[in-house]
Amino acid sequence: MKKRKAQLTIFIIIAILIISVVVLFFLFKDNLKIGKPTNPETAEIQNFVQECLDDSLEKVVFRVGENGGYYFPPKLSTPVLEIPYYIKNNKNLMPSKENIENEISKYVSRELIICLGDFALFANEYEITKSKMNPPEVIIEPERVLIELNYPLTIIKGDSKSKLEDFSSEISVRLGIVYDAVAEFVAEDLKEEGMCVSCLSDVSEKYQILIDGHYSEETSDIIFIAIDEEEYFEKSEEVFKYVFAIEQK
Repeated sequence: MKKRKAQLTIFIIIAILIISVVVLFFLFKDNLKIGKPTNPETAEIQNFVQECLDDSLEKVVFRVGENGGYYFPPKLSTPVLEIPYYIKNNKNLMPSKENIENEISKYVSRELIICLGDFALFANEYEITKSKMNPPEVIIEPERVLIELNYPLTIIKGDSKSKLEDFSSEISVRLGIVYDAVAEFVAEDLKEEGMCVSCLSDVSEKYQILIDGHYSEETSDIIFIAIDEEEYFEKSEEVFKYVFAIEQK
């Protein structure tokens, strides 16, 4: 009997604690800062930074795809179109996924600074103090690219003072799948004496993308364009393309 009373007492205490937590949450939820701006002034600046980050990420990812994982073509590129070699002198020159993530991070930072324009649009209304922008963290997933940015901002308008710090964005594009498909094709092609046509079709079917090869008469190289026809950016109907070159054997 005493054991049952003790158990009942424990359940009652737990129930009271749960109810107390719920009541406290609703009493103080307006004071909680969970991913929300502290005031309307902060929301305006936050939206501005967010739009610039979204646009910068989209621009850089498109360009990096068209340049085979680079924002600017590397030294080992075709002399005419400046397409990066992925195979030259029978060596695999394809950049790692981590290097491409770093490339995206570096140039999103650059494009973002240009887009923000030192917050000149808000110069008459706000005093904005900027701290150091840390290099964004970029993750290439199979069907999207994610970015996390730490950029501390102090915003003053009249007697109001607010702070912003963390921003994030993502694009639904199958860069990770396209990269894996190209990496597999390059690895298989290196094993063959000539271009591995069967590898090309097998990889395309496996990853459900199109890899089209074009012979360059100027350089005697083969330019490949990997096209993902399934994923589009919300703001653009342009198809995502990934371009690279292979020196003809």
